[in-house]
Amino acid sequence: MAQLLFSSETYLFTLAIFVMLALALLEVVGMVFGLSLSGLVDDVLPDLDIDADVDMDADISVDAVGLGPVDGFLAWLAVGKVPFIVLLIILLTSFGIVGVLIQYTAKSVLGSSIPFWMALIPTVIVSFWFTATTGHAIGRIMPKEETDARSRNNLVGEVAVLTLGNATMALQAEARVTDTFGTRHYVQVIPDQPDITLMQGDEVLLVGLKGSLFTAIANPHKNLSPRSDTLAD
Repeated sequence: MAQLLFSSETYLFTLAIFVMLALALLEVVGMVFGLSLSGLVDDVLPDLDIDADVDMDADISVDAVGLGPVDGFLAWLAVGKVPFIVLLIILLTSFGIVGVLIQYTAKSVLGSSIPFWMALIPTVIVSFWFTATTGHAIGRIMPKEETDARSRNNLVGEVAVLTLGNATMALQAEARVTDTFGTRHYVQVIPDQPDITLMQGDEVLLVGLKGSLFTAIANPHKNLSPRSDTLAD
């Protein structure tokens, strides 16, 4: 089996699995130090101009929801509904496993592996389909950490609690905030002013939005503390 995994016909599939493991490890290490790899990657991705209620699994054309081919492909992959790193890990895992299984089956049936390009075509099709299907399934059941532009703007003025990491101008932190409808969101926060550090566990007031990052100050309105909502739960 080891010879098959590192053969010229299979090694790229094996490499995909090792890259997946490395990304997963980086995400875990980043969380320990209060740095979200998923958040950093999602920040540089384009915001999809599509209503969150539109289900890309439905029989709706890309043109019908106003998306170009690139944005339409990203929406089909559930980018924006699920953190990109999660989708990349799913893609790499399915790509590696499907490719290895195809070569293993070929060797078992035919006595030898098939050329890499012959295994690559069905592997790419199956892995992208599996990633899109799994991504949308996860997006329907996971807590909504990403909101559309309108609801994100509505969070400005709300009081949040830093839940992961300390926020500086160079290092964002995760914060939990509850909107006026009682829905809980997790957002990325940096201080509104330089040379200020907002500590994990602090209450902060969201005062602005820069791209996908909220700017915040220490909560000046203790009567609006969100901790009463947590205690009520």
